[in-house]
Amino acid sequence: MTSPGPSGGAVRAHHLFGPLARRTGARVTAAHGRRGLPGLALSVAAASAGWLRPVAVATTQLVPAPGLAMLRGRVRPVAVDLHDHPVLQAEALHVALEPGRRERLDELFEANVAAFERLIVPSRSFSDLCGLPADRVVVVTNGTDSGRIVPAPLPAEPTVALVSGAAPGRGIELLLEAMEQVRQAVPEAVLRLALSSTGPASASYRADLAASLGQRRWVSLEDVPYAGLGAFLAGAWVMVVPHPPGEYYDASTPVKLFDALASGRPVVVTPRLETRRIIEEADAGVVASDDADGLAEAIAGLLGDPDRSATLGANGRQAAEERYDWSVLGEQLADALLADLA
Repeated sequence: MTSPGPSGGAVRAHHLFGPLARRTGARVTAAHGRRGLPGLALSVAAASAGWLRPVAVATTQLVPAPGLAMLRGRVRPVAVDLHDHPVLQAEALHVALEPGRRERLDELFEANVAAFERLIVPSRSFSDLCGLPADRVVVVTNGTDSGRIVPAPLPAEPTVALVSGAAPGRGIELLLEAMEQVRQAVPEAVLRLALSSTGPASASYRADLAASLGQRRWVSLEDVPYAGLGAFLAGAWVMVVPHPPGEYYDASTPVKLFDALASGRPVVVTPRLETRRIIEEADAGVVASDDADGLAEAIAGLLGDPDRSATLGANGRQAAEERYDWSVLGEQLADALLADLA
């Protein structure tokens, strides 16, 4: 298997079908074929004749029209992972789509929904938001690699950290505002931002943000490859997932949340539906309000209480190992799909 990329979707693609492939002897491809069958980041698990006839296909990305045209006859389209909706995601990130592109992406999404028997989604609320048929949905939340990301003692310096794509509308500006208040209560507090560029607009945003920091030397803007994520998380005292209000963010279960749980760090989240549910069920952090005052209060409270931070972090680590490790989630998915195919 290849190493996962920096995005949550690439990490999910890397892990999702691992148990299914092992249990069926499936062939896993990692690149698009000439006719459009998908592959990126281990996205296709195509069973050999020893699994079932006809050949069964499962994919972690949308299949373009040429590939969909092949999914007939002796090729059985078993499952597609719909971890994002391309149009709804663009709207949530305030990304303007070129004329006609919105319609093409909507058509692509709907064509995949129609083509595959099972629709894998990261949350039930995401399925509802996309209007998917409930009887064909398999819910597999995002997860973490708890073998790669491991706990460490709390750092000596009160460090707050964020992992995100570099883009507006992801709570980055809100966190900066909140940290100005945190430093009034905890003057030595610092903020580490691991922001990945996902394209030219993202790179431009990142450059503008770096220029705007000015004399705020307590903020560091860092490039953190996935291989170095564990070390980055180990250097934090508090992790923050400050998603802004919106239906798409309510339905999101970001990979960075589960990586934070695996690191044994308490997590501060804003009151989005799924992230709030996960944190409260695991008792692994604090749900703050959507304003800078509330976010600052939650962060400062954890920085001032190492015992509570350690307890919440330990709870999160337990949840990561028992419920949200990719191996656990992948086995659950394999069970569900193989039951359908039996």
